[in-house]
Amino acid sequence: MRDCGGLILRIAILGVGSIGSLIAAQLAKTDADLLLYTRGANGEVLATNGLLFTNLDGEIEHFPADRWVVFEGEIPEPLFSCVDVAIICGKSNSTATLAAVAEEMMRPNAIAISVQNGLGHSERLVGRLGRHRVLAGCTTHGAMRGGYGEVTWTGRGAIRMASLFESELGPGDSRVMDLIDILDDAGLDPEWEFDADEMLWHKLLLNVAINPLAAICGVRNGELLAQPELHEQAFSTMLEAAQVASAEGVDLSDFDCLAELNRVLEATAANRCSMLQDVMAGRVTEIDSLCGEVVRRGEELGIATPLNQQLLTLVKGIEHSTKTG
Repeated sequence: MRDCGGLILRIAILGVGSIGSLIAAQLAKTDADLLLYTRGANGEVLATNGLLFTNLDGEIEHFPADRWVVFEGEIPEPLFSCVDVAIICGKSNSTATLAAVAEEMMRPNAIAISVQNGLGHSERLVGRLGRHRVLAGCTTHGAMRGGYGEVTWTGRGAIRMASLFESELGPGDSRVMDLIDILDDAGLDPEWEFDADEMLWHKLLLNVAINPLAAICGVRNGELLAQPELHEQAFSTMLEAAQVASAEGVDLSDFDCLAELNRVLEATAANRCSMLQDVMAGRVTEIDSLCGEVVRRGEELGIATPLNQQLLTLVKGIEHSTKTG
């Protein structure tokens, strides 16, 4: 366990899907004390057999079950107010539940960070935990879960973070520096950003361009670059969302949409994006916090978003057919 100014740094990872498993595996290589909040068969395997982790070099590592404490449902009393950092990794529809779990587990001076896809998660955490305890975040690491208790690191990226409010949780705060240090020790490449809105919108623009289309077509990311009609659709969807971001006052002048889209598609060509993984597994997707947020915000601003609306409708239709099929 890590000693930070006389305090043990205890980290709770709330939601242990592909990204949560990746973060857990890398943090398990440090001396951090880890708690994993998950559910179902995956949680049972993590609690009994541990985690099989395939790193970027193809090497398989095994992290035994005694490396962490796994729990679900109601929080056991010994875990009340014991956590220094809560990393929210669960799907967007679980944010409210995970925020309540974080509230019970966090020490009074603890911090929480959401690395979920989409918009609005950090604001929901602020509503539950307070603005002095929440960082905005996102990750560009790629991961793919295999069977229960198995995950593969498919692409190196970064964990980016920013303050939602200028007066709260700056990079000089010792709590933030402890988090950055442990993520750096874990090889997760933490990066501090000075504009939370720009950071989150940059990630969302790539997500709405890639994830829904890949999920609907059932293709790996590289196909969106290889097939001109898919590439054009992805880029057009991205530009439509960028209009909404600009109308909200987000400065995109330094963000080249086409260059960024092509760079990510090339770097992740062999990846199945998280939404495709969800569709293949019959899980609820994050479409509401991606295209759904673009549509909702566009309506508020009087901006038409037909491409994002179409993708939202199609993915929701796939979700419905999976449930009823």
